[in-house]
Amino acid sequence: MKRSYATERLFRKKAVSLFLGILMLAGVGLWPTSQVQAAGTAGTTITSMSYFSASDGPVITKSGVGQASYGFVMPVFNGGSATWNDVAQDLGVKVKVNGNWVDIDSVGSFVYNQNWGHWNDGGFTGYWFTLSATTNIQLYSKANGVTLDYTLVFENINKTTITAMTPTQGPQITAGFTGGAGFTYPVFNNDPSITYEAVADDLKVLVKPVNSSEWVDIDNNAASGWIYDQNFGQFTDGGGGYWFTVKESINVKLESKTSSANVVYTITFPGSARNSFVLTPYEGTTFTADANGAIGIPLPKIDGGAPIGTELDKFVYQININGQWVDLDNSSQSRFVYSANGYNHMSDANQWGYWADYIYGLWFQPIQEDMQIRIGYPLNGQAGGNVGNNFVNYTLIGNPDAPRPDVTGQEDIPIGTPSDPAIEGMNLVWQDEFNGTSLDRSKWNYETGYYLNDDPNTWGWGNSELQHYTDSAQNVFVQDGKLNIRALNEPKSFPQDPNRYAQYSSGKINTKDRFSLKYGRVDFRAKLPTGSGIWPALWMLPQDNAYGTWASSGEIDVMEARGRLPGATSGAIHFGGQWPANRHLSGEYHFPEGQTFANDYHVYSVVWEEDNIKWYVDGKFFFKTTRDQWYSAAAPNNPNAPFDQPFYLIMNLAIGGAFDGGHTPDPSDIPATMQVDYVRVYKAGQGGQNPGNVPVTGVTVNPASAQVEVGQKVQLTAAVTPSNATNKQVNWSAANNGIASVSQNGLVTGLAPGTTTVTATTADGNKKSSATITVVPAPSTVIVIGDEVKGLKKIGDDLLFYVNGATFADLHYKVNNGVQLNVAMTPTGNGNYTYPVQNLKHGDKVEYFFTYNPGQGALDTPWQTYVHGVTQGTVE
Repeated sequence: MKRSYATERLFRKKAVSLFLGILMLAGVGLWPTSQVQAAGTAGTTITSMSYFSASDGPVITKSGVGQASYGFVMPVFNGGSATWNDVAQDLGVKVKVNGNWVDIDSVGSFVYNQNWGHWNDGGFTGYWFTLSATTNIQLYSKANGVTLDYTLVFENINKTTITAMTPTQGPQITAGFTGGAGFTYPVFNNDPSITYEAVADDLKVLVKPVNSSEWVDIDNNAASGWIYDQNFGQFTDGGGGYWFTVKESINVKLESKTSSANVVYTITFPGSARNSFVLTPYEGTTFTADANGAIGIPLPKIDGGAPIGTELDKFVYQININGQWVDLDNSSQSRFVYSANGYNHMSDANQWGYWADYIYGLWFQPIQEDMQIRIGYPLNGQAGGNVGNNFVNYTLIGNPDAPRPDVTGQEDIPIGTPSDPAIEGMNLVWQDEFNGTSLDRSKWNYETGYYLNDDPNTWGWGNSELQHYTDSAQNVFVQDGKLNIRALNEPKSFPQDPNRYAQYSSGKINTKDRFSLKYGRVDFRAKLPTGSGIWPALWMLPQDNAYGTWASSGEIDVMEARGRLPGATSGAIHFGGQWPANRHLSGEYHFPEGQTFANDYHVYSVVWEEDNIKWYVDGKFFFKTTRDQWYSAAAPNNPNAPFDQPFYLIMNLAIGGAFDGGHTPDPSDIPATMQVDYVRVYKAGQGGQNPGNVPVTGVTVNPASAQVEVGQKVQLTAAVTPSNATNKQVNWSAANNGIASVSQNGLVTGLAPGTTTVTATTADGNKKSSATITVVPAPSTVIVIGDEVKGLKKIGDDLLFYVNGATFADLHYKVNNGVQLNVAMTPTGNGNYTYPVQNLKHGDKVEYFFTYNPGQGALDTPWQTYVHGVTQGTVE
């Protein structure tokens, strides 16, 4: 919540390499990952081992000043029939000490993740070592005694100082479209035999924009914005050199620390000279998923040239769902989740993201079915502009055998009721039910202002947000047993920059120094507001930044939501290094059809344990992370860091910002209010489990019978007993798929008139229950109201409201007695105005009225009622 996601949006997806180009990556295959690859549990023992290749043993020679880094790919196990994941529990490492083989963990000079460990890169796994002397290593089977020996030969290099440098590449270099550029080390002291390692202590790197005169030393200088291994670093191929990822043209100077010797390189960033912004495919429009279901698509050319980084946010990405084009980031409809840091193997969701390999592209995984997507670009070149027909259409050919992570073992959890917080096996350790008349200041603090730590460079809380926070009762108040956090249109400027205005006021409260927890369960029950740019959040930060500033000390987001996409919420963790070297992992929950985060209160939960964190909505599991995925750069030897410290609770309502790409509210979206019914914190009770393991005893389908129109849908639910059963998964089936089909979440679609039975069967196959489904022909509905031609038309699952003969028209409506929505209708010409209400089902009650101007001033019509698919006495 706290910082921009922009630095995390591009993932260098090495598995998708579509083009040759300069891609400078540091030490691929030789350096430690931040986390050890999780070992498998198959329990296979090792019967044979052989070297992966000639360069991976038995002798590996490296040179360096005082020490060198070694790495090799894991051996071939059991003749190739077993992988490292299969045999990891049986594999050990020994080192030869005084002529004897000794287990490496008993040798005090070897410390895991300091001078030896595992690495994983591009699907390969191996060992790495940092050594200052020739060393003998042995891999062995703990069960069968099978061994494989390695000799890691160290050759010491004497240091020297630099007296001269001559470029071997450049010094004029043009970056690729993604900003990638690099050059090999220069010749030092006019002697090609002198290596970089010999002069490394005497060499420094300085950078400046080409139009600047101020050089910046970028060594260990994160404040400069240059982060090693993020936007610059070193590579080892071809003798080695430096790589950079630039966003503008820069000069790079290599300079001796002891003499005047230096060499200056110019890296030119390719600009974009666009005229018509017409898209054409980069290469082909049909792509086939690989064995893992992964597909990589290069972004289309713009006016014949590849796009650059500043143009990425202007593209429009859509997927065809049942004949309708849906924005890819509307995950509740597209069923694709954006994954900023690459494919998340802990999630079974369809995922997508960016990759960068000389050019930019999109990756998708796992693609198991054929699908259509399209990529568009505004005709005026401006974000949000009209795309028209400026699309490139793509066909993705799925691999039905592609693996999808199995998350069925993740149990749902029981939740308390609004009046009773009791949960079997859990102890309630802290709560606020908001039953008073004002905020309980013994539990909560206000956060106020518009800047982080009063720093004028952090306006909008470091996220380009548009709200300032207050302690006003207009923004934070308790009423009718609910906490209300409300955003208002209330511009205000601050002393840091009197000319900059925060357009909105809102509320943010926290429990810092009043309550914090380390491990446990947190439940929020809340109803969230809708609207463009509306950003409600329930989250947690560390009580003390034990591992440094954000995000090295971590962040846990229990719930975040995009107000313009009310069908989904998300949970996340932030970790890694201090900004901008931070990372994050996130997952999304999609509400069942007919539900949103705004039409009712929902319970948002996080269960935080020592080695994993899990997220739930209304007790239903949707996301998990483990300590094999997170880390803190400040504590590389602590696998639990940073999530092993107390965290405090935060609730706020933000406006705008980077979380939803800078969307801003429409006038009708403000005021916006987040309502919180309760906050409860639990710890596992004596003998309790978190969550429990409770067997299923029965299942009931609701409703027991239903009528649906052809082409329409009706949602069935399966109530599994008892309510706190561990595995509530059911499998759905229809007796006659020609009359109606049913999805695996119980959504029934009418296909042809007739009657059939839909059955829910428990996962163990022992319990089942059925509903009778009657499919009827779809009527054609038109409603005309009053003297003016106003009303609605039924189109599939949608209602299209319309007003004719007016100079403006607004619609006010609510569905099933839900929250009233006030929206501006869209002019279609000649005084015609329309607005669609989507995804209604049979029997939904829509209440509405219009505000319109027929030419004699604004008028309001009376409230009208329409029940979807049922005659209401008006013209149909």
